[in-house]
Amino acid sequence: MRFMIRSLAVATAAVLLVGCAGEAGDSTPDTVTSTEVVETESVLELAVGTCVNDAETPLGADLTEVPTIACSEPHDSELFAIVTATDGPYPGVDTLGSEGQDKCQAVFAEFVGIDFRSSVLDYHFYYPTPSSWAQGDRAIYCMVIDPGLKVVGTLQDAKR
Repeated sequence: MRFMIRSLAVATAAVLLVGCAGEAGDSTPDTVTSTEVVETESVLELAVGTCVNDAETPLGADLTEVPTIACSEPHDSELFAIVTATDGPYPGVDTLGSEGQDKCQAVFAEFVGIDFRSSVLDYHFYYPTPSSWAQGDRAIYCMVIDPGLKVVGTLQDAKR
């Protein structure tokens, strides 16, 4: 299981984003076409570039699966990095939240092509629960988003 943290970008706060593969950085209003094919995929099996519709997921949700979709369809977020939490005993929600913010923000520019503080994009992330931690899970999944919009295509190298 995984917890998700979502926050909105402010001048000094980091937020989580999800991006998708497809045409670079096209954003559309918050609509969904009838051709979309949504599947659920284990959070532990997501790969960088996977697009997800997770905007309706409650903050702090304890998840095992997320709804994935082709990045060519309107989507909420895209996986831009998988980073590793510091090993040891389960550090707790606050520590994992801070570590996720720091590590996702540090690699944001590698995917988006511009530093997080200069970007109009945002991010959120998923982090291990105590039960997944006990099974050796240390992955933090960083998701890029275009706040308030559905994205068609990828945000990789969007430079915005």
